[in-house]
Amino acid sequence: MSDSPMSPPELSADTPPEAVPPAFDKQAARARYRKLMRSTPMRLMYAITVLVILTTWGLGIAAAYAPDVKKLAGHDISVPVAACKDCHNAGLSTAPTFNHSYAPSCGFCHRQDLPPNLPAAGSRR
Repeated sequence: MSDSPMSPPELSADTPPEAVPPAFDKQAARARYRKLMRSTPMRLMYAITVLVILTTWGLGIAAAYAPDVKKLAGHDISVPVAACKDCHNAGLSTAPTFNHSYAPSCGFCHRQDLPPNLPAAGSRR
């Protein structure tokens, strides 16, 4: 071996210029990209993305059709969900039974108002 730097391979005059390999192999890059996009982690990510989108649509549709409870007394946003469960599951004639699962807040689906003891927006404290 010599200490001189390597020189590029010399092409003979009868070698066509197409015989030199390209600097970027587009077909190999496409194959790597396809392999990555079809891998198990990516397919799992696609499935999770679809589940999130469908769940979001479902919750949005449920919220659009849920009745407003903001005009009912004692149904403001400060009432905890446990109090809602107690009243509605007690069998009272004024509180219908729940026909759906529980959410962290009734405001997830039902339109609720602020508590009456809060100052109005824009007023000074």
